[in-house]
Amino acid sequence: MRKTVFGEVEIVWFGHASFMLACDTGLVYIDPYLLPQSPEKADIVVMTHEHADHCAAENASRISRNSTITLTTPACAVRCSGDVRTIRAGDVVEEGGIKVEAVEAYNRNKPFHPRGLGFGAVVEMQKVRIYHAGDTDLIPEMKGLNVHVALLPIGGHYTMDEREAAEAALTIKPRVVIPMHYNHIPGTEADPELFRRLVENRAGDIEVRIL
Repeated sequence: MRKTVFGEVEIVWFGHASFMLACDTGLVYIDPYLLPQSPEKADIVVMTHEHADHCAAENASRISRNSTITLTTPACAVRCSGDVRTIRAGDVVEEGGIKVEAVEAYNRNKPFHPRGLGFGAVVEMQKVRIYHAGDTDLIPEMKGLNVHVALLPIGGHYTMDEREAAEAALTIKPRVVIPMHYNHIPGTEADPELFRRLVENRAGDIEVRIL
């Protein structure tokens, strides 16, 4: 478990694509495939698509209470219990001062994540906008995202690799970018320091934080 802070939001990375976003407004988990031994309860759980390393229904139940809202795709929703709502790119859900916007996420030249399978998510808490890209390649829809922090996959094979993710960072232009989805499951081996160099050599105003 590694963490950083942007504004009033604590960003905690458990590994792979699993994050917790916490502030006075509430607690959001994204793709809780990996969790600590005694996790805090969530206000909102977001699971970006149906693959087992993202749609972790048992873990979602561990971090849920009666009031927890789960936002996910139809194929993942059928595995979940509680207040489960299906969303897709273009949908916006706002609850308790937390806003979740679903955005496009898909592969352009790989078969793993066709358009419509899943989504990325922009979570807004305490006026901080954090983009979790989900499993995606570099896609045109990234241009125009207005976010402070971008969580980008760099593992290649199933998603962008370090070079593609660096191009994504340059396209999105966040204040901070954090690499994810690497060095946990086979086929996602990557070098976050290479990603850092590729970004910072071309954009000195984007800070790369390796958690």
